Amino acid sequence: MALTQDHFSLNTLQWITVSLGDSTGEPGSVGWEFDRPRFLERQPVVLQQVRDAGFSSVMLEVLPTQTLQSYARVVGASGLRVTPGYVHIGLPEEFGRDHAGDDEAHFRWFDGIRRRAEESLFMGLDRVFLAADMAPGRPRIDEAAAIGHAFDAARLDRVANIIGEAAEVLAAEGVTPALHNHVGTWIETEDEYEHVLNAVPASILAAGPDLGHLAWTGADVVAWVAAHADRISDLHVKDMDLALAAEARDDRTPYFDVMARRFFLEPGLGDVPIAAALAQLPEDFDGTVLIEVDKPSMEPFASARASWSWIAENYPKESA
Repeated sequence: MALTQDHFSLNTLQWITVSLGDSTGEPGSVGWEFDRPRFLERQPVVLQQVRDAGFSSVMLEVLPTQTLQSYARVVGASGLRVTPGYVHIGLPEEFGRDHAGDDEAHFRWFDGIRRRAEESLFMGLDRVFLAADMAPGRPRIDEAAAIGHAFDAARLDRVANIIGEAAEVLAAEGVTPALHNHVGTWIETEDEYEHVLNAVPASILAAGPDLGHLAWTGADVVAWVAAHADRISDLHVKDMDLALAAEARDDRTPYFDVMARRFFLEPGLGDVPIAAALAQLPEDFDGTVLIEVDKPSMEPFASARASWSWIAENYPKESA
């Protein structure tokens, strides 16, 4: 079975980054409006626009300001399905936590992981994207993005260990995590991503790549998907200006300085070979292809419609 339109879902980033305005590069200048109480009244409107744009599903994103039951009602009213959400975990010591000899504190470090498992299962999902948290001080955000800045092999091993522990917590709840790479984290480059995938057994950790973020680091995403197709459970795709990505790597440009330019684009408007990469997935792939436009090049609803138009032009409604 080849990919069809039903495989595709949307993350509602378009509405979030536009509403928060252009980045100044200062911490918090672009963040999650999801965290703000005022987004509660916008949530049904955004979900309806996702459906009106053509999508039948949206990424799970329970607001910190609402209950699971409230979220389920809002999603149900929209007529959308939910697809796997996202959770991250950081190194305790980077957040000023010393868990040496304190088993209870270490256990509690994974409370957020358990909550996302609970949310996923409540909404009928058994998969989730699992990523490394942004490090305090944000060296790969504020100093140089997409080049593996400040690499440390010992730290990467610790990241692999904490990811492995989080994967075990999720697996114990019946949720399969898919390792997610992200520019700005300690799992940024292709080599770092490979290292963690190799360190944690495939039996408890699938691959859930972000093809756009891999491309930003200079990776060949078509070859990467072909090499890892059997381990990929779900994936994120985004388009961007790869010439600008290469220039930014050469100049060691900070993350938000890149984002402030016309860098992120709707599918088909940039240079990432999305369709060629997706063509490497197995014929029986039954996961989610999540469309993300981290900063839209047009008004949010138009961005969502443009994203769906690319899907409709390239993929059939049903398998042949």
